[in-house]
Amino acid sequence: MQPKKAPADPNAPKELGKPLAPTTQVTRVRFSRNGLRLAAACFDGKVRLWDVTGKEPAEQKPLGDHNGWVTDIAFGPGQLFSTDSWGRLSAWQFGGEEVKAHWTVEAAHDGWARAVAVNARALAVASCGKDGFVRLWDRGRGKKIHEFETKTDLLSVCFSDDGKSVFAGDLFGVVREFEVLSGKVTRTFEAKELHKLDRIQDVGGVKNIMLSGDGKTLFAAGAEPKTGGFVQCVPLIVAFDLATGKRLSQYKGANDNEGYVTDMAWHADGFVIFTTSGQPGQGKFHFWKPGAATAHFTGGKLPNCHSVALHPDGERIAVSATNANSSGNGRVKGMGGDYPENTSPIQMWTLPKV
Repeated sequence: MQPKKAPADPNAPKELGKPLAPTTQVTRVRFSRNGLRLAAACFDGKVRLWDVTGKEPAEQKPLGDHNGWVTDIAFGPGQLFSTDSWGRLSAWQFGGEEVKAHWTVEAAHDGWARAVAVNARALAVASCGKDGFVRLWDRGRGKKIHEFETKTDLLSVCFSDDGKSVFAGDLFGVVREFEVLSGKVTRTFEAKELHKLDRIQDVGGVKNIMLSGDGKTLFAAGAEPKTGGFVQCVPLIVAFDLATGKRLSQYKGANDNEGYVTDMAWHADGFVIFTTSGQPGQGKFHFWKPGAATAHFTGGKLPNCHSVALHPDGERIAVSATNANSSGNGRVKGMGGDYPENTSPIQMWTLPKV
């Protein structure tokens, strides 16, 4: 007699159609601010776009070409910004159905440009990189407004709600707050358990930073590394009170097979949506309300989740992962067959009412 299956959770997210199937790996997915488009930053130097206004997403002409991997993307009002692994920063202008290249800074950073962020009030775009600089750029012309040097590898960047401050997270688990007008570091937020100096390599860091919707809470995310070889690590998000700088709460995974927190989004109902990479490749997405001991939803089991994007309607998310049974960047014959190279299916989900 077959055991009865557990009933499906009526409050679990539901898959919305078949996954999108870009023919390359994806580092980041984001919805436009008006909710009309989904964009994906890709390993092949292109930004892929889908019109998500119909019943099925419709792929549009990709934007490119970057010199290396597209490392991050961010939508501003009528614009899209992208960074790459060769230090380039590009801006694209949206006008109805048409998308045009607006401006490009070929050497925005010396080496990897790690992240990009936009703030409508500041009329600026911020980028950070492996060279240790946070740089502010005029959104309209791409001219450098200011730069802040840290002398450390920077992984993530975001603006304060009022646009008067920029936050940058580094390899060693430190987030610095810079005053935009003066360029001075006004505060630091420390989550040093996000970094480990191993005999093989430095691992970890503040992979992602984000503010809550009311601008009162700063989230620094990554993992607590256990080793530097295979990089076994426990997912970790630390929440800081922005007014006092004090820690409020944290989310910590159950074991070191769960991998990094790879991306975050804030939901207006007061919880964090985040993805984890998973070891060996069992990634998931989670819903966590700050202050709670555990996530109130964990699921969507997918190989190596890279990114999550929340639609402006608050009812849909897009999660990018890795195709199953792949072999990395090449094809391997023998030992069971010819395995496909890595690509990143993007699954859309509808969210339950919380």
